[in-house]
Amino acid sequence: METLSLGKHNPKLIDIRKALDQGTLTREGLLPVEGPKLLEEAQRSGLAIVSVFRRRNEDIPEISSTVPVDEVDPAVFTSIHNTETSQGVIALVRPRHYNLPDIISADAPLIVLLARLQDPGNVGTILRVAESFGAAGCIGSTETASVLNSKAVRASAGSVFRMPHIWNVDMKQTIAALKTSKIHIVGTSPSAVDTIDWWDWRKPSAILVGNEGKGLSDEEVHVCDALLRIPHRATVESLNSAIAVSVILYEAYKQRTVR
Repeated sequence: METLSLGKHNPKLIDIRKALDQGTLTREGLLPVEGPKLLEEAQRSGLAIVSVFRRRNEDIPEISSTVPVDEVDPAVFTSIHNTETSQGVIALVRPRHYNLPDIISADAPLIVLLARLQDPGNVGTILRVAESFGAAGCIGSTETASVLNSKAVRASAGSVFRMPHIWNVDMKQTIAALKTSKIHIVGTSPSAVDTIDWWDWRKPSAILVGNEGKGLSDEEVHVCDALLRIPHRATVESLNSAIAVSVILYEAYKQRTVR
């Protein structure tokens, strides 16, 4: 394990800082992940660990001796990490890349479509929930918060490394492709007549999730094959998008595994 010491003007650190700030990959197409837990999750998920940057004298999880480890002065490390409380470790990992056939080729796929979600925390949580309840993949529109955003990566707790996903898609074209593949588009609305347990979730289905504040647009509602509501007490006006998706995916999982 090679250990080097880097200063704040090092091109590698500048590239990492930019990727974390903008929610993108580095120039070499690598994903920066922060903290030992995510580093361990990336390894457990079978991703290649390309390099590791640690705050000077910081302990790191056991990694291959061939992975270069660069030491960073604490003051310099503070300038690159993107969390309120630094955990002293940033790794560059090579993410998997997916396309639509990877997601729709599953048997009776259950898919989550994110249309214009703005909170990266919701995006990451939905990835986590989607993996938990057996979804085939997640798809994000061009106006949805980046799945590479550091907050989304942390909220996914490692699911972003394993859950098939494609991002920055044209939602109209994607929905058309799903319908051509005989995958039903299911939306939600608090005014819908039917509830989520009415739908047969064993059928190929894609859950269309709208913006946190505005929900589904009229155009998005129009393309849905079914519009459902989550039954709950009237004292609560609406559910957070990630919570709503969790409830729906649990219902789908229950139908697919119990019935």
